[in-house]
Amino acid sequence: MSSPPGRRTCIGCRAIDDQTALVRVTLRPSEGQSPDVVVPDPERSAHGRGAWLHPDRTCLERAVRAKSFARSFRRAVATEELLRRWAEGPAGPGSDRGSRQPKSTGTDVS
Repeated sequence: MSSPPGRRTCIGCRAIDDQTALVRVTLRPSEGQSPDVVVPDPERSAHGRGAWLHPDRTCLERAVRAKSFARSFRRAVATEELLRRWAEGPAGPGSDRGSRQPKSTGTDVS
């Protein structure tokens, strides 16, 4: 019996959902005195503080407008790269809707 997936709050719409339905974002340090950059973490393996977001443009726009990223990360952040990446795919970064796919080991187990 497997345990249920963790529940997280979308920083865009504030709805609570299974983490498998959300995309995790984290910070990438910037150079100089620029704010750190918000980037997707599709593997959900980056160290440090993360924030969760539904993979749709409406939640992203709400989060940017409400300054939810800065509040979640407790510092000034840059969201331009995240907005650009989101526009590249139909469902944004992690277009698999946030689900984790097992990595292939290259060996046949059948």
